[in-house]
Amino acid sequence: MSPAPQNKPNLLHALRLRCPHCGKTPLLKSGSFIEFGVGCQPCNYNYERELGYFSGASWMMNYAFASIMAMLAGGYMVWKHSEAGDLIVAGIPALFGGVTAFLFIPWGRSLWMWIDHTLHPLTEADQLNP
Repeated sequence: MSPAPQNKPNLLHALRLRCPHCGKTPLLKSGSFIEFGVGCQPCNYNYERELGYFSGASWMMNYAFASIMAMLAGGYMVWKHSEAGDLIVAGIPALFGGVTAFLFIPWGRSLWMWIDHTLHPLTEADQLNP
């Protein structure tokens, strides 16, 4: 039984969608865009610390990022294309925000994990094989 990793989580590893501690193990399952693997074998910990662990990532990370992107797109549409009509000026940023939210899912989860591991370091209870 190996202990939980002692090094601090690295933001660059998280942005590369790798284990935030060692940077070796990919977070995503092979062939999947959204689904994370079970855990990191070299570090010996589960990615999902509890049931519904990544639910907060959807609301806190993805929603915030998509909202900011949609507001920027809306500001641009009002500034440069206000004559295009209300449906176009509102619809394009809404569509852009929805697509952005979907595409940002893996990075939202990864950043969620990085923040959580930074604030709440891993313990023996988080191990893959306790």
